[in-house]
Amino acid sequence: MEKLVKPFGAWAAKLSAEAVAGGARRLGDVQGSGERIYWSEGRPAEKGRQVLMRASVDAAGQIIEAAADILPAPFSARSRIHEYGGGEFLVAGGSDAERLFFTNDADQDLYELIPGAAPERLTIEPLMRLGGAILDSGRDRLIAIAETETARAGQQPQNMLVAVALAGDSRGQIEVIASGHDFYASPALSPDGGRLAFLAWDLPDMPWDQAGLYVAQVSDGGVAGEPRLVAGGNGTAVFQPRWLDATHLLHVCDESGWGNLYVWDGKTSRCIHRADADFGRPLWQLGASSYALDGHGAIVASYFEDGAFRCAGVDIASGMLEPRAVPFAMLDNLCAYDGGIAGIAACHDAAPAVVAVPAAGSQPTARSQPAARSAPAARSAPPAILRSAADIELDPGDVSKAEVLAFTGGDGAQVYGLYYRPVNARFEGPPGALPPAIVSAHGGPTSAAGRGLKLRRQYYTSRGFAVFDVDYAGSTGYGRAYRQRLDGQWGIADVVDCAAAARHLAATGLADGTRIAIQGGSAGGYTVLMALATSDVFAAGSCHYGISDLELLMRHTHKFESGYLHRLLGTTPDNYKTICKERSPLTLIDGIKCPLILFQGLDDKVVPPEQSQLIAQKLRARGLEVAYHEFAGEGHGFRRADTIKTVLREELAFLHKVLRLRSE
Repeated sequence: MEKLVKPFGAWAAKLSAEAVAGGARRLGDVQGSGERIYWSEGRPAEKGRQVLMRASVDAAGQIIEAAADILPAPFSARSRIHEYGGGEFLVAGGSDAERLFFTNDADQDLYELIPGAAPERLTIEPLMRLGGAILDSGRDRLIAIAETETARAGQQPQNMLVAVALAGDSRGQIEVIASGHDFYASPALSPDGGRLAFLAWDLPDMPWDQAGLYVAQVSDGGVAGEPRLVAGGNGTAVFQPRWLDATHLLHVCDESGWGNLYVWDGKTSRCIHRADADFGRPLWQLGASSYALDGHGAIVASYFEDGAFRCAGVDIASGMLEPRAVPFAMLDNLCAYDGGIAGIAACHDAAPAVVAVPAAGSQPTARSQPAARSAPAARSAPPAILRSAADIELDPGDVSKAEVLAFTGGDGAQVYGLYYRPVNARFEGPPGALPPAIVSAHGGPTSAAGRGLKLRRQYYTSRGFAVFDVDYAGSTGYGRAYRQRLDGQWGIADVVDCAAAARHLAATGLADGTRIAIQGGSAGGYTVLMALATSDVFAAGSCHYGISDLELLMRHTHKFESGYLHRLLGTTPDNYKTICKERSPLTLIDGIKCPLILFQGLDDKVVPPEQSQLIAQKLRARGLEVAYHEFAGEGHGFRRADTIKTVLREELAFLHKVLRLRSE
């Protein structure tokens, strides 16, 4: 079908704001047990309630039990440890003795769940958050991360590893088994129960700056001995410890400057495969994982190399990598089930999904596929889609797929980003015309541009916008040196990289240089405000709960990030006020000379509404085009469907107006 010619940015699109908002389920932790795969799922339509789901898959990747909700309302499985949570549930026991534990959002206590029955409260600790649990089956207890919630002003929460009894008169009682560090994560018990491994780190470090891997001997009675540092620390970080057997411990370590796979044999750590590639992830949330042992005992790992996602089987003895052809833009939160591995897949042309990937060499069974049509023996069965993040089907002709672009950043370093072209099955732009573009600054800032299809991106590309999701200085997935480019340079290096991204689009004919906007939330919102205040390359900005007063943020930030800000700004507790003032958008607001739209949650504790309100007031007083929208019941990050829908509609209408684009 011949396409209609219509100005970029003004195309009619099938993907509505309602569809994006209603399909924005948040897929979280994934765990496997036998043929069953479990995951958590946040639902905007239920005001962000996080449920637990289950499905069953056979060894050939055939679904034998469809996805079903196993957590009754009003319970919500969500941990808030380290403020960002994670580790919200645990599957304990095989399919014949199904038993789960979860952290309930309302009280942060642990509950036991036997599907089909009402959850039973296990702990009653009003001033404690619990999560990230593992099972110590030999001692009939859980080992979990605990964080006290202090009621006294000026006191920081205390973090520790604890044991939670599961049986007898002591059921639900808590016993501290390790303390003394500022933070703990990723407990892992050896198969014989004799060794406990865990990660720990101290302020001012974040877990990706410096996290040590500790191992403690555990007595038959469950008493942990003095932990011994076996990897990490001393300027390096470890991620995701996992026992191979009673003596060998897998982990990711970045001592080379890249997060590579290692194995500790009880005496020393050996790098399994050395490469300029990142197998680790920033540990914002408990339970993150980038590798798993599949049903045949082989490592399957996902990693980043040159800005692109890769997946491979890893031979521990030889260090050889065998590429795995998975049809995804990314595969994360990996776990094992009997037939292979499962995880959250970022898909190229569909919404993110929980998937099961059969082990290499597995084939469809006769039950699922006739023998005459069976795949060759060397090939695996295709992945099974267990649950999509969105109940929506897109026309393939309306889907824009990411292209990895490299360009020269502000300091001359090579910077990466994901570029999405405007795509619509029914429309094309006029000959010789260039599309308007949105440069997107991800949050974190120690994070990365989301891989795979994002409905928010498609909402714009299907209407004739280009989108450039920039992995600016400080982003993860490119090695320690790339991430450390932001140390002491927050508000500078990220800004010049985003400005360089806009110039690159204009110079290469990928966007109309006079119609490039910048958009971001949280730390990305801070980058938006700073980019508008200190550069002149953007025609408009969209700031979602963005930081505008660094000194206020520094004074009120939570324990987890209390050292993070000093590293990013190059400050100390004694000298931060001057630099905070110099790099705060509120101080530099006179530099903003283009239209701006702001979105703010009224319950936001990280960025109080007064900050965004003041930005809007000051810009209006100068006669600039400003739109401000606030939402009751929303905090730092929008979770409700109605909010997400309103944000999309208002942002699009604003960009149409200020970029002088004709609406649909």
